[in-house]
Amino acid sequence: MVSPCSRNLLAGWIGCLGLLLFSGCQREADIRVYGVPKQVPYSLPDGWERVENTSAMRLATFRIQGEDSQSAEVAILPMPDLQVGDHEIVNLWRQQLQLDPISEKDVATQSQPVQIGDLQGRQFDLVAPEAAPGEMAGMRIITAFVHAPNGTWFFKLSGENAFLEGQKQTFTDFLSSVDLNSLKESISMVETAASPPPVRPAVASVNESEDLPKWDLPSHWVPTGARSMILASFAADGDEGKVDITVSRLGGGAGGLLPNINRWCQQIGLDAISEEDLPMKTTSINVDGSPATMVFLAGKEKGIAATICPRNGQTWFFKAMGNQEAVTREKSAFEAFSQSIRF
Repeated sequence: MVSPCSRNLLAGWIGCLGLLLFSGCQREADIRVYGVPKQVPYSLPDGWERVENTSAMRLATFRIQGEDSQSAEVAILPMPDLQVGDHEIVNLWRQQLQLDPISEKDVATQSQPVQIGDLQGRQFDLVAPEAAPGEMAGMRIITAFVHAPNGTWFFKLSGENAFLEGQKQTFTDFLSSVDLNSLKESISMVETAASPPPVRPAVASVNESEDLPKWDLPSHWVPTGARSMILASFAADGDEGKVDITVSRLGGGAGGLLPNINRWCQQIGLDAISEEDLPMKTTSINVDGSPATMVFLAGKEKGIAATICPRNGQTWFFKAMGNQEAVTREKSAFEAFSQSIRF
């Protein structure tokens, strides 16, 4: 049984990620397009052709051409601030292939471990039933992902079932050749080359993008741009260190309040909390007429301040992360920023 939160999450994510499964011919969100330098951080198999990305969310796309017009596609998808569970991820692909969803306890039995660079990830091998409607019938997706220190990475092989059977080992070999740190550096190099140096605002500024809510920006926060699923980001420097502030959005309930807080606890070395602990970690606030939740987590070294705001069937995340002392320094500014948000 899939929880209501999971169903809401799937509904929202189908809109922004589901179309990545196959050709990606429809438009994606208006976010930065990735590219990779000529010296790529992986070993490219023979017969894989680098092609233009069909989605701005992709770091790289490859085509594998076979006989009799058979073909497959491989995509690399970086997700730096993913906030959903493994079973919710795979259920996106299962729903696209007309397969029943699985529960969290089914993940281990429905997937296999796979080596992705120096880390162990998980791989799901999914085949649509022949009775599936339209172009989905007989399609197959072999998707691998890994939760790395520098973000979550997806590697997706898709195409017709019979053709992918002969490509599976080559895909596995490719995954083991990947250098995730070099991939992350590639993204940073491209983003730096595409963006002018940030200019420190002299006064508090207001976001002018039509795709984002408006807010009053603290005068010492420097905009650092959008990337992948991060719609906006800022940096706040001080004697205690730098704090990175990000704005992101997911569909539906985005997995629920407690799972997201526990994911953040894991990021900064804290034990998971229970429902009974929520009042000690959260504060209910009002953001532009809607109820929201503010979270403050202090670990031994790192800290997180975050505002979670459900709005019109979506969930907005405003998150500040850095050294614990630096996040404490920015707490008042972050609270004022959160209270200023206008949808």
